[in-house]
Amino acid sequence: MTEILPGIYQLHIPIPNNPLGYTNTYLIKGDNEYLMVDAGWNSQEALRSLENQLAEIGADLTDISQIIVTHAHYDHYGLADTLRQRCRAKIALHRMDKDLLSPRYTNIDEYLRQTEQWFHTNGVPASELPSSHISFAAMRSSSAPAPPDITLNGGETISAGTFTLQVTWTPGHSPGHICLFEPTRRILFSGDHILPVITPNISLQPDSSTNPLGDFINSLNKVKLLDASLVLPAHEYLFTNLRGRVEEIIQHHEQRNSEILEAIHTEPKTAYQISTHITWMPELGGINFRDLAPMDKRMAVSETLAHLAAMRIDGRVVQVSRDGIIHYKRTGKG
Repeated sequence: MTEILPGIYQLHIPIPNNPLGYTNTYLIKGDNEYLMVDAGWNSQEALRSLENQLAEIGADLTDISQIIVTHAHYDHYGLADTLRQRCRAKIALHRMDKDLLSPRYTNIDEYLRQTEQWFHTNGVPASELPSSHISFAAMRSSSAPAPPDITLNGGETISAGTFTLQVTWTPGHSPGHICLFEPTRRILFSGDHILPVITPNISLQPDSSTNPLGDFINSLNKVKLLDASLVLPAHEYLFTNLRGRVEEIIQHHEQRNSEILEAIHTEPKTAYQISTHITWMPELGGINFRDLAPMDKRMAVSETLAHLAAMRIDGRVVQVSRDGIIHYKRTGKG
């Protein structure tokens, strides 16, 4: 538990078997109660950690009256329903991510089947398909997360004591991702939209929008206009240079586009084949595709597909089908 400034606390909620280590969640002090930004992973370890950190400021679960979840990924939404049962807090989530809860949590077997077919069509070898689904095993539980109590659209203002949070819809990492801006203190709660070192995974998947990378870039340019002096992200650490970081992330994706075009310079390739030509995690020194963990390979192919979808829209690549497998080739534009 760290007090960022009077009335705003940062908590670290552990994520099991994940190099990120934990999700940064935030408590905002209201009138004799707290608003929580993101809930964290659903596990007994996470719940105990939350209770212990609350005790540091003389609070407990019953003091949380509302939970605003930046997006429906499991390390953000997972614990929300447990907390609602324990403290009667109201959960708020964007409508686009509300629509993801049923297929990704309740009907996970069907979602995995669709995802396996999706990866097969995009060239992932059959030997790697089962390992691409390991990450979803943790989402199998006796009860799926219930829908939020409050559905957000973006543009709302939520108050907690002397704090006023403006909801900004920032699709990309997730269709319904939101950021929260406190204009008086000039603080941006950025969720996974903007992180200080790594770039969030922007994936094209069966249930994605048609152009998640385009959505993400547009969302970056939207938040770049905010007069934020401090950014509180959901992973890593707080930082200050919002506009500079936005430009770095945009440049990162432009560089990735260049790598993809170079990979198909001479012949069409599948998304999987293209992924093997990209340097992954450059902010951490760069990792070859073959050295990635199974889950990271899955994310790499999905991110490559997001780039290819954006470049199809702007006319730089086209799809070619060969025996039911999709390949991509350059058009000569750009």
